[in-house]
Amino acid sequence: MMDFVMALSPLVLILVGIIVLRMPAMKVAPIGLVYIIILAFTYFSPADAVFKDTVTMVDGLLWKGIKEGSKIVMLVFSSFLLLNLMQRSGAMKQVQNTLAGVTDDRRAQLIIVGLMVPIFLEGAAGAGSPAAIAAPFLVGLGFDPIVAIVVALLGDATPCSWGGAGLTTITGGSYLVDQGVSTAALNSAMVGRIHMFGVFVIPFLIVMIAFGKKGFKGIVPYLLFAGISTGLIMFGLSNFVGPEITSLGTGLLAIVCSVIYLKLVKIKTPEEFRYKGENGFNTEKEAGARRFSSFHALSPYLVLVILLPVVRYTVPFSILTTFGYIVWVDVVVFLCACIGCVILGVSMEGFFDTMKQTIRRVVPVLVTMGSLLTVSYIMQNSQTGMIQLIATTIADTAGPLYPAAAVAIGSAGSFITGTGLGSNIMFAPMHLNAANMLGLNPVTVFAGQNAGASLGNLICPNNVVAACATVGVIGKEGEVLKRTMAAFAVILTIYMILSMVYTHMVFSGFGL
Repeated sequence: MMDFVMALSPLVLILVGIIVLRMPAMKVAPIGLVYIIILAFTYFSPADAVFKDTVTMVDGLLWKGIKEGSKIVMLVFSSFLLLNLMQRSGAMKQVQNTLAGVTDDRRAQLIIVGLMVPIFLEGAAGAGSPAAIAAPFLVGLGFDPIVAIVVALLGDATPCSWGGAGLTTITGGSYLVDQGVSTAALNSAMVGRIHMFGVFVIPFLIVMIAFGKKGFKGIVPYLLFAGISTGLIMFGLSNFVGPEITSLGTGLLAIVCSVIYLKLVKIKTPEEFRYKGENGFNTEKEAGARRFSSFHALSPYLVLVILLPVVRYTVPFSILTTFGYIVWVDVVVFLCACIGCVILGVSMEGFFDTMKQTIRRVVPVLVTMGSLLTVSYIMQNSQTGMIQLIATTIADTAGPLYPAAAVAIGSAGSFITGTGLGSNIMFAPMHLNAANMLGLNPVTVFAGQNAGASLGNLICPNNVVAACATVGVIGKEGEVLKRTMAAFAVILTIYMILSMVYTHMVFSGFGL
C-alpha cells in the first residue's frame, strides 16, 4: 500500500498545489518535477539500478518533455493568434451576429460551439485541437474565459475514444485484435454504447456550469433534443459505419440537426440569456472601420474546418507523424491564421504586432508543459513503474468490480499521459489478462477502459494548462480544475455503472 501511495504522491502534490493552494500551474509543475526526480533516484530506483543509468533516463525524459511541450505550445500559439486576428479585424463581432442568426439564445450557442464543434474537431484532427480552438472561439463570442475552457474540455470528453480518423480505438485496441478476441469494429461499437449516454448528459452539465439552475428555464426541450440526437448519431456511426468517421461525422451531423431544430422550433429565451446584437464593430488600428459579410467573417474558421480533415484523410499517415502527430495540426492551424490575415485584410504590420503579443502570452507556458510532460514520462517509464503500479493495485483489489475499475484506470492513464491513445496502449494487455482470469468479456472491459481514457482528458493538467494559455488566463488552472472535476465525477459514475451492467448483464456475450 505504501508503494501505491508513493506512486500517487506526485499527482496529489500537483493537484493540491493547483486546486487547494490555488498556486499557478507554472509554479506547481516545476515543484512536481523536482519531487518526482527525487523519487526516481530514491524510492522508485530499482535495487540493481546504476546511478548513471538513472541520470541518463531522467535527462532523456526531460529533453523529451521540453520537445513535446514545444509542440503543444505551438498549437496554443497558432489557435490564440487566429483568435487575436479575428478580434483585431472586427470579424468576431460579425461572427457573433451570424451565430445569433441561427439562435439568439446564448445557451444554445454554447451547446453548438462548445459540444458539437469540439466533437467534429476531434475527428478532424485530435491532438488537443478541440479545446485549443473551441475555447478561444467561445471567448471571442463573449463567454467568460473560465466557462469557455471548461465547456470546451467537456465537449471533448467523449470523442477522444475515436480521435482523429479513429486512431484511438483502432491503434489503442490493436492488442485485443492481435490476440484474436476482438476487432476494431467491435471495440468501436461497444464504446459507442457507453459514450451515447455521456453526450446525452453533457448538454445539461454545460448549462449548469455556465448559467446555474436558472439556466434551464425554457431550454430543456432543446437540451433533450441535442443530447438524444447527438447520442443516437454517435451510436449509429460507431456501430454501423466504423471508428474512422465516428467523431467527425457525429459533430457535423449534430450541428446540422441542431440548426434545423432551432430554425423550426422557437426557444422561449429569457432576456438574461438572449444575445444582444451590437451595432458597432471593432476596427483595426491602421485600417479604420471595417464591415464583413457573415461568410467573409467566418471564412478563416471555415478554411480551418475544411483543411483539417482534408489533410488528415489525404496525406499518408507516415508523413503526418514524421515529427510527431501534433505537428501537422500545428502547421495547419498556423497556416489558417496566415490565410485569415489575408482574408480579413489585416496589414503585415498588424499581423506581426499581433504575433508578438501572442508570443509573449504563450512562451512562459513552455515551462509548465515541459515540466508536466516530464512528470508523466517518468511515471510511465519502466524503471520507475509508477503508473503500472497504480493501475495494478486498483485492478488487484477490484474483483467482480473490475469493469468499473477499468473505467477508472483508463481515466488515470489519460490524466497522467494526456492522451487516450497512450492510456489504451498501456493498459489493454492488463485488461485482457484480468478479463480472462475473472471470466469477463474482454470487449466490454476494454470499452470501459476506452471510455474512461477519453473522459480523463477532461481533467488532465496538461490539457487544462494548454486551454488556459489559449484564452490568456494562465494561473487560473485551479478554478478550471474545480469545475471540470465535478463534471468528471458525474460522467465517471455513469460510465462505471454502464460498464458493470454491460459486462455482467446486457452484453456479457457481445463479440464472443
